[in-house]
Amino acid sequence: MVRNSVPVILLINGPNLNMLGKRSREHYGSFTLEQVYGAFRTKAEALGVEARFFQSNSEGEIVTAIQEAMGYADGIVINAGAHTHYSYAIMDAIEVCGLPVMEVHISNIHKREPFRNVSVIRQACVGQIYGLGLDSYLVGLEKLCREHVFADSKIAAEQRSGDEGQTGGLSELRSRITEVDAELMRVFNRRMDLAEQIAHLKVSSKSAVYDAARESEVSDLARQRAGEDMATRVDSMMKTMMRISRERQYDILMKTDTDWSIGRELANAGHSLDHVSVVAYAGTRGSYSEAAAKKLFVGKELLPARTFAAACEQLAQKKADVAVLPLENTIVGSVDNVFELLQKNNLYIVRATSIEVAHKLAVIPGTKIEDIRKVTSHPQGLSQCSEAIIRNGWETIVSDNTAFSAQDVAERGDFSLAAISSEEAARESGLEILTTDICNADRNRTRFIVVSADLIITPDADRISTLMHLPHRSGALVSALQVFADRGLNLSAISSRPIAGTPGEYAFFLDFICPSMGQEALLALYQLSFEMPYVKVLGWYVEE
Repeated sequence: MVRNSVPVILLINGPNLNMLGKRSREHYGSFTLEQVYGAFRTKAEALGVEARFFQSNSEGEIVTAIQEAMGYADGIVINAGAHTHYSYAIMDAIEVCGLPVMEVHISNIHKREPFRNVSVIRQACVGQIYGLGLDSYLVGLEKLCREHVFADSKIAAEQRSGDEGQTGGLSELRSRITEVDAELMRVFNRRMDLAEQIAHLKVSSKSAVYDAARESEVSDLARQRAGEDMATRVDSMMKTMMRISRERQYDILMKTDTDWSIGRELANAGHSLDHVSVVAYAGTRGSYSEAAAKKLFVGKELLPARTFAAACEQLAQKKADVAVLPLENTIVGSVDNVFELLQKNNLYIVRATSIEVAHKLAVIPGTKIEDIRKVTSHPQGLSQCSEAIIRNGWETIVSDNTAFSAQDVAERGDFSLAAISSEEAARESGLEILTTDICNADRNRTRFIVVSADLIITPDADRISTLMHLPHRSGALVSALQVFADRGLNLSAISSRPIAGTPGEYAFFLDFICPSMGQEALLALYQLSFEMPYVKVLGWYVEE
């Protein structure tokens, strides 16, 4: 049902669409995102709707935007960018939001690379428009409005007209609803009392709180009582009710559970980083990792390593107390193998910070731009500067680190080779900065984490990072996120990775804002540790 006198349509654009006009013009045209906004706004005004806009390079922020749209929007037009092809998190968010969502793409995704042919969000959307350039947005908007938003609006208007014609009018009906709500609260409190009694029995019997067969039986009975027209809505209501009942039971059980492994691990965690004297990092003098390490540990001994894996090995060999690793970048997203290293080496995040990444094109002094045929850098550096590389037709050479790439250029003395590195790394290697206009975006930042072999939770910790494996069923991610939402915990980051050896199964990395050892976070972790196949706390730390 349309909730606004003037329907509100939210346009969501995903990663790299803020770079329209600069990237792959043969696929995406020469228009900018601002021009898309202008044309979309004009079309919206002609249709009689209000347009609002959101763009992010982060999967988690897009999920949050969809969830928040439930409170104000009447429909969504989404170009999820690369997330279209693998983000089950966004698909779940679209499914649960209850709004009509139209998927759009500038290019014809079915005539491009094979991986672009697949849209995992398609099944949750009311339609898909592609291959029309900027007009894909406008056609998608009109189709969404005429076939879904306006249709709902007409029905709602007819219902309002009928309501106001009844004896007593709208005010009387609302008064009756208030009375029904009061009765609902009485029944709700009775149900919670019964849930508490069940919890105390389960403490004695050590029975599981979550009984999938029993909950399925309750849902089936509720659907039968509701009838076909209301079956889906009643099913949703009962699932919410049962989740809240379980939460209350877990609140009671956790107080006496001394066998909860995550709880024991958290209770035995260290509380200080004062012991840190040696800090490992991947790179050499002038690397971004070195800059992050200096920011986080002023005056401490820094131990360089060739690779991220080698930096972790310094921890295993006890040559370093902690290691500094990059985790995610604002342009290209997560540094995938770092997540793998965390799991493989059983490491914990104990602190985090973000620093500006200002890439420069570094060359042998005297080199001209037309001399360059090849560029070398870490894969992240190459990805963050991909548009300039493609535009100039340069060959790419992968290096272990941006600072090492500067060293390589200096050692080779090749005028046709340039490095993408920091200004500090270029200066250390005696190179000349040829241009500073090399990065895909003006504002480029990378988030670095400090990892330790031991879990350390300092008193100023304000963020918790978790790893979860989810059951392979529709709505599983939404169910997990709802547990945190019910506890008032704010999701700050989310990403997913395939689980090796289990096709179709994904691991989710989630960050939440919460104070050190906060009770609501502990209760959420306690519940999920019993209801999800795998839950691990990766760290509880402060983000500087």
